[in-house]
Order: sequence, then C-alpha cells, then structure tokens
Amino acid sequence: MNDTGSEGNKMEKTMERAGNFLPRVDESAGSPNAVDNRVVSLTAPASIAAEQYRSLYYRLERMRELRPLKVVGITSAMPGEGKTVTTVNLALAAARANPERRILLIDADLRRGQVAQVLGIRGRPGLAELLSGECEVRELVRRFHATRMAVITAGGTPEEPTQALASARMKQFLKLVRDHFDEVYLDLPPTLPFADASILGHQTDGLLMVVRAHLSQAKTVNQAMEQLGGAPVLGCVLNGAEMSSTPYLKDYYGNKK
Repeated sequence: MNDTGSEGNKMEKTMERAGNFLPRVDESAGSPNAVDNRVVSLTAPASIAAEQYRSLYYRLERMRELRPLKVVGITSAMPGEGKTVTTVNLALAAARANPERRILLIDADLRRGQVAQVLGIRGRPGLAELLSGECEVRELVRRFHATRMAVITAGGTPEEPTQALASARMKQFLKLVRDHFDEVYLDLPPTLPFADASILGHQTDGLLMVVRAHLSQAKTVNQAMEQLGGAPVLGCVLNGAEMSSTPYLKDYYGNKK
C-alpha cells in the first residue's frame, strides 16, 4: 500500500525546488522555430492579435485587485474553438508583463493535450505520468526559453482521464502549485464532451470560456455553462474574429506609420 503522506511530502519538496529554482529548470525544451505561428505573443508580439491577449491579461489583473485569481482555467464548449492557443498566449503575455512573477502553464487536457505541440517541446513525461506515480514534479517542470514561464505538458493519455483528474493526487498537486507559483494557467478539456472541465473548474479561482466566431452556437455555449455547474466563470473570450469586426483596431494599425 502506498504511503500517501510520504508521497505528499516528496511532491511538496520537488515543487518547492521547481518554484524557487526556476532558472535552473531545463531550458533546452523547444526552439523558437518549432513554436506554432498562432503563438503570437512570441512569434508576432507587435501584432493586433498579440495586443488582444495582452488586453485580456490586464483585464485579469484588474480583477485580481478585487478577488484572488491565482489559478485560472481556460476551456471551451467543444473541441476546435482555440482554447489551447488562447491559454498559451495568455500565459506568455503574463510572463512578459511580469518577469518577476513565477508563471506556470499546465496542460490538463489528458485526452488530447496540445500544449507540447503548440510550443514545440517534448510531451513526456507530463501530468498524466505524475498522477499515475511514474515520475516526480521535478521531472516535469520546464522553463520555456528565456522567460519565467514554466510548463507542464499533459503527457500520455491515461485509461481513465476523468478519474485521474478527480484524484486526491491531482487536488494535492493543484494545492502545491498555488503555494509555489504566482500565477497558474490551466488548459482544460472542452466542457461538453466530458466531465473533466467541470471537475477541475471548481478547483480554480476563475474560468474563461473560449468561444470561436462563426462556429460556436449560443445554445452550445449555454449548455457548457450549465455543465460547469456553478464553477467561477469569469466570462467568455471571442476567438477567430475578423479584423473587420473591430474597425477601430483596423484603422489604428492600418494608419500607423
């Protein structure tokens, strides 16, 4: 039988090392050329899209003046709405805006994790391996390039992802990241197909629902909100909107000399 208390102490010690000695965490993970072009916070920081992610981050900062928002989850009603790209860009915007803070990006989508692919980093070991007891935290946390952003990928796909995310080990892990990082961004699974987002959503300080323009239906989004069952939803993020739908930005950037 596993000694749960002993495992907990070990996890806490390794998490403390990851948080306090972040500059020493593996920097060799990924290269700028391997990053998905949609990660505009890194590939095109002067773009309109990157500015929108910065605006989203500073809205969260204003909310932090009124309430604790250390752990923020990002989900969507259905797959394909851009939640992962939104989460990655938001976490990078946070790391660039506040280089003195310890930022952690976690891919908690154990069914179809895409953070590793989007950032061009190795995917294993990841969260799935931590929850199954195959590895320790110090083997997972990687510093992304020359930022203060740490990344934990999803890893492999467990036989029962919902059970893994609902486990006591996952709750303990989230408690520890709260203690050792200043801001944590969770890329959650889509809400409607599975119970995963609802389970983790109640353990966050706030949730953002990504809605894709011309794809998401109001009925579907409403169903997703009901599925979350009282989780702390902060609002929706419109993704994939054409520049023509925001003419003030088009005029400003178009006339810029």
